Amino acid sequence: MTQATTTPAKTQAKALPQVIDNFIRACNEHDAHAFIDAFAKDAMVNDFARNFWGTDAIKKWSDKEMIGDRVTFEIDEVVEHYGDFIITALTDGDYDKSKSPDPTYLDYFFTVKGDKIVRMIVTKNKEKSAR
Repeated sequence: MTQATTTPAKTQAKALPQVIDNFIRACNEHDAHAFIDAFAKDAMVNDFARNFWGTDAIKKWSDKEMIGDRVTFEIDEVVEHYGDFIITALTDGDYDKSKSPDPTYLDYFFTVKGDKIVRMIVTKNKEKSAR
């Protein structure tokens, strides 16, 4: 017997929780205050297998690698999966691109509780990023 595989239904960007919209806008506008305000005090960010726990650690990371490097997102795809959101985005910025594919598409996995991001995991999307 063959098992069918299904892909979760894709949603429109307007279906994103407001806090994720705020996070993306803050990143694109390089607004450090609005960026960190999107996270719960005890949130966790995992950026390429590096964990940052709590807003103090997230702020230190973002001040250098997100806001500091002027990272921007252009949403390519949004999937809602059991209440979590997975955003594939064309990602750019002023970071060292010598080891990055061009273009670079990253997947951002968000878990939201109430009006705050409690978990964000960032990985490279190998299918869409240039090799």
